Amino acid sequence: MNQTYKKSQKILHWLLAFLVLFWLFVSGALVESSEGADKAMILPIHSGGAIIILCLMIYRFRLRLANTVIPSAALKPYERIWSVRTHLTMYALVLLMVLSGIGQGIFFEQEVRIFGFINITLEHNESIVVIFHFIHETTANIFKLLIAIHILAALKHQFIDRNGLLKRMS
Repeated sequence: MNQTYKKSQKILHWLLAFLVLFWLFVSGALVESSEGADKAMILPIHSGGAIIILCLMIYRFRLRLANTVIPSAALKPYERIWSVRTHLTMYALVLLMVLSGIGQGIFFEQEVRIFGFINITLEHNESIVVIFHFIHETTANIFKLLIAIHILAALKHQFIDRNGLLKRMS
């Protein structure tokens, strides 16, 4: 086990933080608020970006397994447990977001092309789209809540506990 994260892991953490926040709060809002031709223009970027985020998350997870870092001694035992649970849940939420997004695309009313090239739409079925949309939106809301908790925990460790935990990822 290593004492700290590799530089590549740190860069990937902050890159994914930016991308996930952008996709949850900006790209998702653009998709929700657009219709017709505007939506047709935004969906390939939104869906393609989501696939990139999923690939980067899988890569980050593999790096994490290959470069196991010793849990911080500054953390209380319950904080270590919740830290691991939170991170694993974030990986699962990205997977669920992408899969439910693909599910929507398969049955969407207009053609959905990932990266503008790969058509994933089979046939329109509004009943199925509604189910996948509910899963997608619920997952996004849970993800936003988990991100807020993650940020608040980092700030707590930095400014209340003053244990230097934030330096591990910067």
